[in-house]
Amino acid sequence: RGPKGVEHVMGFHIMGDVVGVGGIGQSAYVFDMRALEPSDVCEIPYDRLQALGSAVPALGRNIFRIFGRYRNRDARMLSLRREDAAQARVAGFLLDFSRRLDERGGDPTRFRLPMSRAELANYLGLGVADVEVEIARLDTRGTVMASGQRMEIRDLEGLQSLAAGHG
Repeated sequence: RGPKGVEHVMGFHIMGDVVGVGGIGQSAYVFDMRALEPSDVCEIPYDRLQALGSAVPALGRNIFRIFGRYRNRDARMLSLRREDAAQARVAGFLLDFSRRLDERGGDPTRFRLPMSRAELANYLGLGVADVEVEIARLDTRGTVMASGQRMEIRDLEGLQSLAAGHG
């Protein structure tokens, strides 16, 4: 929640994501996390992770690589939310979600978004109506086929162009 008790969606995690990286510097996680669907979580206390990283240098390097990847993702998404055009924000989000699924062996072109339109709008800094309009536009253009929470990317290059603000 923000300073006035207003909920702010800071991210959406998928299977295989590491969560809690943002709490390492403060030694405490400053966000609440809510599962949108049945989930499994494997908790590894940071001091134990440090000990394992010291004992197995290759593991330690991999841990830093993973943490760096999350910092880069956070920076990409912050940049996305600064986009003026709602179309670019929605397209960029769908591309990022697709890429993350692909990295984990999922289908990058057909997937279900676990979040509601309201949660997605909150995350992107848009109104719910804006998100609904932009998804409908993507569908009408044939860039994606949207049915409720189900998405099918039909024109990856078109989606990339829209995400870059060339709409």
